[in-house]
Amino acid sequence: MAEQYPHDQQDSRQPDVVVFSPELLKLADAHRQRQQYLEECRQAADSGDCAAAVQMGVNYLYGTGGVQRDPEQAFYWFSQSAPDDPVGLYWKAVCYDSGAGVEADEKKAFALFRESADMDYAPAICDLGVCYENGQGTEKDLDKAVALYKKAAEMEYPQGQCNLGALYYAGIGVEKDDSAAAHYFTLAAEQRLPRAQYFLGLCYEFGSGVEEDVNKAVLLYTEAAKGRSADGLCALGVMYYLGKGVEEDAAKAADLFRQAGEEGLARGWNLLGRCYDDGCGVEEDPEKAAQCYQKAAEGGFPDGLFRLGMCYIYGHGVPQSDEQAVDCFRRAAEAGHPRAICQLGLCYESGRGVPEDIHRAAELYDQAARMGSPEAQCNLGVLYRYGQGVKKDRAKAAELFRQAAEQEFPRAQFFLGLHYEDGSGVEKDPARAAELYAKAAEQDYPDGVRALGVCYENGTGVDKDPKRAVELYRRAIDLGDTFAAYCLGNMLYSGQDIPRDYTQALALYEKAAADGHPGAQCQAGFCYERGLGCEKDMDKAFSYYCKSAENDDEVGINNLGICYEHGLGCAPDPAYAAKLYEKAGSMGMPLAWKNLALLYEKGLGVEKDTEQARKYFTLAARENVPGAAEGLERLNGQPAAKRFPAVGLRITGIFLLGLAAFLGIGLWDGVPSDRLFSGVFTVFFIASAVFILCKVNRRQPELPKGLRVLYIILGAVLALAGVLILLSLPGGEEPVTAEDYWFVGCAILGGSALLYRALGRKKKKA
Repeated sequence: MAEQYPHDQQDSRQPDVVVFSPELLKLADAHRQRQQYLEECRQAADSGDCAAAVQMGVNYLYGTGGVQRDPEQAFYWFSQSAPDDPVGLYWKAVCYDSGAGVEADEKKAFALFRESADMDYAPAICDLGVCYENGQGTEKDLDKAVALYKKAAEMEYPQGQCNLGALYYAGIGVEKDDSAAAHYFTLAAEQRLPRAQYFLGLCYEFGSGVEEDVNKAVLLYTEAAKGRSADGLCALGVMYYLGKGVEEDAAKAADLFRQAGEEGLARGWNLLGRCYDDGCGVEEDPEKAAQCYQKAAEGGFPDGLFRLGMCYIYGHGVPQSDEQAVDCFRRAAEAGHPRAICQLGLCYESGRGVPEDIHRAAELYDQAARMGSPEAQCNLGVLYRYGQGVKKDRAKAAELFRQAAEQEFPRAQFFLGLHYEDGSGVEKDPARAAELYAKAAEQDYPDGVRALGVCYENGTGVDKDPKRAVELYRRAIDLGDTFAAYCLGNMLYSGQDIPRDYTQALALYEKAAADGHPGAQCQAGFCYERGLGCEKDMDKAFSYYCKSAENDDEVGINNLGICYEHGLGCAPDPAYAAKLYEKAGSMGMPLAWKNLALLYEKGLGVEKDTEQARKYFTLAARENVPGAAEGLERLNGQPAAKRFPAVGLRITGIFLLGLAAFLGIGLWDGVPSDRLFSGVFTVFFIASAVFILCKVNRRQPELPKGLRVLYIILGAVLALAGVLILLSLPGGEEPVTAEDYWFVGCAILGGSALLYRALGRKKKKA
């Protein structure tokens, strides 16, 4: 930079004086020296100096020594070296390997590396090992790769030492040996090889083959970063991000991730994208985050593809596109990314970007679950729990939830808690369930917090504690759980264990209702119907019942039926009410059966049908619905408190049959009596008895199974005994009397009556 002095005011003709800084003079001198050296090197190369020719090639290959990068010129100068020059052969191989200045050809590169290696040139020996390790230009042969790396290492070539250490570190071609890996990394790091410094830093960070020392790891990552190692830059950034071995500095971490990305490390772009996602060390910027993920994806980094897919799913920094998201997930899945495989499964399950296919979803979840993905294990467990896309298997579901829960996945902890609470697939253990809910709650998983609240409300697996339950419900509500608002609303509505507060209950019901909770919608409607915590408002009540019914809540459907039956908040429509009652009843709402029975009894909205009314009253009575038994008695015409009991009617019928038998026997056996009088009364008694027994039997519901079996056995025994005795009477020595026939008749008639009661009426299933 020039420094200018002011003009001498006494002599305006004095010229300006410019003085150059010492630094600029040094640079100029260095430039002249480089130009001079370059020219001397060129002359030497032209005269056949192999070393000079190689140096010229290196200068042009990397744009050093005062020349601009020119790969074609580099290959030209490498080709000028002698055919038996190992260095020239090596650099020609490098050009063929990378396609620098010549068309890439792995086989030619391999052949040239081998020629150079045969001349004991260490870099060529090492790179020949790389060819064997990766199968470049030749068949993959790890044994040969190991042997070549060892040879290069013995020649104290740092790249060979580092590559051999990497094989020991990963257990590739050799048995995994962290100590041997650390040894070779140390040898190479002492020669200031940045890649080796990075690997040795990993060893010290995680205690692999050496004693764990994060401070030493930071120093090694720093040295690697100075050498522009992309991995070193990235690793150092992670240390600053986590505050591990250094003071936490998110801004410095983000800058190091950027430098790593610029050095060509896709992982660096991916981590920088996460910084922009979270606003960590940089200002939060979804668009820049997506751009970073895009660069990571272009660099072939699977997690970058996955995260770019998530951006497309949610429209985060890019236009929302399920199709683009699926494409990203599929490409990442093909690269073996477990989370991408799981997310692709979720797309198939929900039909986002692809046709809905629950079976394909199950396959993808299974694939990712086998790779250890807790999310996939949990998702697959849900499918097995409910039998979706797979055969229902609660035990297998519980095992999958257990695997994910052991990885501290909160959703899995919650579901596993459900299994222990209801004993499905595992032995019932409420205390274990509460423990799992608590673990999920520690991670602020809303369902876990609410489920733990339910445990404290009911004393399930823990000591009952209503106050603790309220605290947990409020916490779950703050986390966005609408079910918790419904639960807390129920506590305030009932006034059990805490003071009743209809106003707060209604507010919570409406909060949950706004988020689509059907039970809360129904309860909010009921509050407005009865004026609990608010002024009565049938229009609002009707609106909430409609929403609840749309969400298939059986109570809401029944209550909506009541509205249509009586014209509450709407025009009366008994026919539609009947349909709603029938739907609610089929969903397990017994009160709806009673309401439907009343419609059939009265002929409202349906054709009057006593049998249908009786059927639905019976269904409701089985569930002890108030008024159902009375309705059934009303239809049967036998109110228990005012009419002769059914058992009495049965006894009367049997008695009349006995009298008929006695009179009939008298007519038949010549008992002195008026035959006409006896005949008339015999017919009358038989007719009356049959009428009474049929009437009583028709009005009675089906007997319980145990009593029915007893009736059948006793009836069969009595009837059969009577018949057998009757058949044996004429053959006996003693004369047959009317009393004999009376006994036989009573046995046959009594047994028949019991059989008729047991078998004569079977209730039709609704």
